[in-house]
This record gives sequence, C-alpha cells and structure tokens, in this order.
Amino acid sequence: MDKKPVYVSLMVSFGIIIAILSMPEIMEELASSVLSQFEISLVFLALFIIGFIHGIKPDEHTWPITIPYALVQKDLKRAVLASFVFTGALTLIWTILSFMVSQILSLLTNPEMLTPYATVAAGTTMIAVASIFIIKTKKNGNKIGTDHLVPDYRYIWIHGLAASFGGDFFVVLVLSSVLLGSVIPVSLGFLIGFLFGIGSMIAQSIFVIAAYKGFNLLIKNANLIARSGILSLLFLGIFLVSLGIINFINPVI
Repeated sequence: MDKKPVYVSLMVSFGIIIAILSMPEIMEELASSVLSQFEISLVFLALFIIGFIHGIKPDEHTWPITIPYALVQKDLKRAVLASFVFTGALTLIWTILSFMVSQILSLLTNPEMLTPYATVAAGTTMIAVASIFIIKTKKNGNKIGTDHLVPDYRYIWIHGLAASFGGDFFVVLVLSSVLLGSVIPVSLGFLIGFLFGIGSMIAQSIFVIAAYKGFNLLIKNANLIARSGILSLLFLGIFLVSLGIINFINPVI
C-alpha cells in the first residue's frame, strides 16, 4: 500500500485543523467594525468586503473545505468550479436567509442552536463523499483522473447547503437585523446574503487557485494529489463531526 497520500493528507488536514482552531470567532465584531467605516451609500460594498474577509478566515465553511475538494479535480478549471459549487450553495442559503429576515424577522428566534447540527452535518457529508470515492478508487486500481471518479458536484453542493447553517449563518442574520429598514430597503434585503456570499466565494477561489497550483508545482503527481485530497476530506470530516459533538456537550468551541 502506497502511504504517500496518507502522509500528504495528514499534513494538509493537521494544518487546516490548526488554522480552524486558532482562529477566534471575530466575524460579527468585524462586520460591525467594517460597517461603521462606510457611509450608508457604500453599504453594499461594505457587505461584499465583509464576505471577502469571511472567505479568508479559516473555518468549516471556507477554504479549509474548498481546497480538499479542489485537489481532487483533474485541472484548475474544475478545481475553481468545485469551489464555486460549494460557495454557491452557501450564497444561496445566505441570500434566502436575508430575504426571509426582511419578510419575517419577528419569527426568527434563538438560531444559535443550529451550529452543532450544521457542523456534524457538514462533517458527515465530507466523510460520506470521501468514503464513496475511496471505494471507487480501490475498484479502479487507486487511479484518479477519469470523470466518474472525480467527486460529483452534487455532493459538493449538498455539503455547501449543510455548511451554510454554521456559525456564519448568524453573521448574515445579524447584518440583516441591523441593516434592514434603517439602511437597506426591505425589497433589497436579499442582497445582504448575496453580496456576503459572493465576497466569500471570490476570496475562497483565490485560496483554491493558489493551493491547487502550489501542490502541482511541489508534488507534480496528479494522482497522488487527488488521493491526498480525498483522504483530507475524510480526516477533516471526522474532525468536524467530533467538533460538533463537543459543541453539543460543551458549546464553547
């Protein structure tokens, strides 16, 4: 058994886990700070910038997830597409959320309880996707590169939908609560989640492009990179499920 993919994936996974755990929850405070620096006429630009900063911040909804999906792809174009599919799902949910808040703000109460569920759901999806393609690659002699062995974008989309209900779901909720009515017309409420999501999408895509090109330059073995990407999905999925369970028991992390 070739252990190189295991070693590479462990290094990638540990690096990402350290990044996630070392990053404090700053988005709500940061969002308020950014908004305070912009005039009302530039509030939509501020929302985009807040989303872009979100895409830079490592957590279970940003580049620590999109990079493993990208590494499994055959080329840079597909890697970026995988990132767009994942972040597109996030953007869709956040757009719907800000629209809902603009319509039924009074009905939304205590959404923080969703965080551990979302973390477990995201981790479970990653484990499922990784397991499916580990089985497929075993049947194919551990070779990746044909279309039917690349993670289906539908799985990535579903993962994105699940991940959208994590901690940054509440950032969009807070932004919607603060801005609707007083700054942004109710009819344009959907733009809050949309611009936040687009900003995050662009930031994450930059990370994906850099990581994909970097790994190809360093390793120069597409099959090894792809197998490492799948194992990274598996290890990170186990980590997120564990993190979600810990949050059920002790909602601190």
